[in-house]
Amino acid sequence: MLCGNWSLSRGSFISINPTTASFPIPRIINSNKNPIKVIRKDEIIRSSYSSPTANSSTKSNTVMDAVPKPQKLTFDFLTMKPYVPPSWASHLNPIPSHIFSLGHFPTPIHKWNLPNLPKGTEVYIKRDDLSGMQLSGNKVRKLEFLLADAVAQGADCIITIGGIQSNHCRATAVAAKYLNLDCYVILRTSKVLMDKDPGLTGNLLVERLVGAHIDLVSKEEYSKVGSVALTDILKAKLLNEGRKPYVIPVGGSNSLGTW
Repeated sequence: MLCGNWSLSRGSFISINPTTASFPIPRIINSNKNPIKVIRKDEIIRSSYSSPTANSSTKSNTVMDAVPKPQKLTFDFLTMKPYVPPSWASHLNPIPSHIFSLGHFPTPIHKWNLPNLPKGTEVYIKRDDLSGMQLSGNKVRKLEFLLADAVAQGADCIITIGGIQSNHCRATAVAAKYLNLDCYVILRTSKVLMDKDPGLTGNLLVERLVGAHIDLVSKEEYSKVGSVALTDILKAKLLNEGRKPYVIPVGGSNSLGTW
């Protein structure tokens, strides 16, 4: 069941409150069959294994290397720093003042071997799927600028909008959680599903696990009202409650997000 609703001028949202929703959130359980073992850095691992010799059936105890110390990360995750554009873009305006480090950049470029390519043609792929875990893909590049701007403006919550399985909305919800900001996502779905729980599948599962506030709107309502008006209505509601919302448009595609 969905909890709560509030009216629009031409219809209604169905709002899911992550703290009061009656649907069950699955627990992550560690199986007793595979217990998690914490090993101290200075602990020596001893293991018993079979000799590599095919005809040997004897076993011996071998002292292996100590657990290696974790390598120092090469990026400043979750830090905001001044942004310096590349030289070829320094003439563009407006230039973002800051950027939040939310991904593993730069991502690699791999040559892709595809069949039946014209002679002399080579295909290379920019692997932005390796930019992070929940934030993988190009969405994180936009959020690095947008969330830096949100924090600079003193926002305490984020509003964004997209389809029911929007990758952008999922990435925004996770990134906002990293920065201790509440996230409100307006998700477009079919009219027949408006009165049903949207479920715990795909991006919806991630959004619910990180505590995002989910508002559902029908495709028909979305077409009539528009994404800007829908986010403005929610923004006005939150401002009236004393919050400081920051609106990110569909896909994060504005002059700042597409920088």
